[in-house]
Amino acid sequence: MENNESKEFSGSLEECSRTSKAPENKSKKRLVLIFLSMIILSSCILISGRNKLTRLINKLFGPPTVELQEVYSGLPNDIVFDHTIFNELLRTHVDRQGWVDYTALKGDLGKLDIYIANVASAPFYKLGRDQKFALLLNAYNAFTLKLILDYYPIDSIKDIPKAKSWDDVRWTIGGNVWSLNQIEHQEIRPKFMEPRIHFALVCAAVGCPPLRNEAYDATRLDEQLNYQTQFVHEHKTWFALDTEKNSVGLTKLYSWYGSDFDQLKGSVINYAAEYSSELNKHLKSNQVPAIQWLDYDWGLNSSQNKVNR
Repeated sequence: MENNESKEFSGSLEECSRTSKAPENKSKKRLVLIFLSMIILSSCILISGRNKLTRLINKLFGPPTVELQEVYSGLPNDIVFDHTIFNELLRTHVDRQGWVDYTALKGDLGKLDIYIANVASAPFYKLGRDQKFALLLNAYNAFTLKLILDYYPIDSIKDIPKAKSWDDVRWTIGGNVWSLNQIEHQEIRPKFMEPRIHFALVCAAVGCPPLRNEAYDATRLDEQLNYQTQFVHEHKTWFALDTEKNSVGLTKLYSWYGSDFDQLKGSVINYAAEYSSELNKHLKSNQVPAIQWLDYDWGLNSSQNKVNR
């Protein structure tokens, strides 16, 4: 009897052990599945929301968001500002791919200073819409060249403290003294409904759109801006569509200034498709590619750093 009781007791313990382990194993499996599901869900959220997160970060720490509008529309362009000196400098020291011979340009610093002095005394408030627009674009690019020459030789514009580069209130246009950031974010972006300026204003970096080797001309602005924008969307430095992976690499200019492009076309993808027939065709097949932000090379856009675009 004692042996039978022992056997029964032992069997009961084994049964109890089995029944208690079964829920425990199920719980562990359940926890593992929940954990894996959370990882997968988090990954999906990160992938799908990466662009929104990037845009949020840019909104908090990047360039200010502005409302695009045409402030000077309808103003006649009767008064003409002469950009001949700047045009000659660009023709001489910038090649057709936008690479700058800063060493040679420094030898022509006197001419650049004359042009900048002319800009300082320009009849800014008397100029019509297109004349004013061309002046602001050319002045910004001329000031940036002057800034680089002030510190040349350097490897990048980022080697210059921000307080002495984009935020330095030192540049005069028609008697107004502004910083480069003020010219872009206060005098151009909110006063001209024209996102193509982001492919025309140059920050002296390899990752920037190329510096045009001619001055902007009030009588040819649309043609010149269109060329600049088209050039960007035909070169892998700024644009790369992969239809098989359903992804598109875009310059970070689209990320930093996304709101400007949204206001005209609803999204950066729609805007880019205006200048890429391949992307436009891809969108018409009801495929919206995921955006990959391309690396932005802050190396100096000098002829010594020339690479394939």
